[in-house]
Amino acid sequence: MIRPRVSFEAYSDIPAISISRLKELARSPLHYQYQLTVPKESAAMQLGTLAHLLTLEPHRYETDVAIWSERTEAGAMSPRRGKKWDEWRAQHDGKLLVTEDEADTAEAIAEAVRRDAVAMRYLEAGDPEVSMTWDLAGRPCKGRADWITVLDGDPIVVGLKTARDCRPFQFGAAAARLGYPLQWAFYQDGYRAITGIEPRMVEIVVEAEPPHAVVTYVIPDDVLEYGRDEYQRLIRLLEECERAKAWPGPCETEQILTLPSWIYGSDDDITELGLEAT
Repeated sequence: MIRPRVSFEAYSDIPAISISRLKELARSPLHYQYQLTVPKESAAMQLGTLAHLLTLEPHRYETDVAIWSERTEAGAMSPRRGKKWDEWRAQHDGKLLVTEDEADTAEAIAEAVRRDAVAMRYLEAGDPEVSMTWDLAGRPCKGRADWITVLDGDPIVVGLKTARDCRPFQFGAAAARLGYPLQWAFYQDGYRAITGIEPRMVEIVVEAEPPHAVVTYVIPDDVLEYGRDEYQRLIRLLEECERAKAWPGPCETEQILTLPSWIYGSDDDITELGLEAT
């Protein structure tokens, strides 16, 4: 089933495997089990959520977002704690709570995306926050695509991500570290399972810091194959943990500590460092 404009709360209540939870298995089954009951939250995630809303669903901004504008005498944002914060948060229950600084940054990010002609080719028409549900070998799965559109008769699943660095090599390294290929393959397979049509996968990446550079990436088949192999491996691991009723951590035995090779440097590196120090 494919349903656009589903709230995050309604999507979260769907009892099925999501790729965000499945990726925790890549760290360890223990982390997967923990995240089932303790969802992740961070300032970066808050900013990403707000940037998504302002870029893809700006009409929701006035009704769904509350902006914390309290500042200290020095002009910094007041901490999000204490009596005043608790009272303000209670008044805006159910809304996305962000600071004034976060709102300014998210607005700048959204504007940067809207100015980018390549990105807007995919965002000019389509549906935001699309909920997908399907079965994989009898197991219910779900995904929440940022945007789905159709170009030249082909369906395209579009993602929108903020990043520190949107350049190809730097973002590629971050994508590998954060498991983005698993998500791209999982969503492509989900859309195909529902519709019988294989969509193209596109990711729009915008830098979180000014000047908010934007790059649009078409996800190639080799990246999708890698992601597919990895998420299917994790599903097999999940099944093994469920059968054994065991959720081990990253290492179950003593380990010998190793450091990355770059820390040892080379003779040339040592010479250059010595010259700079003098």
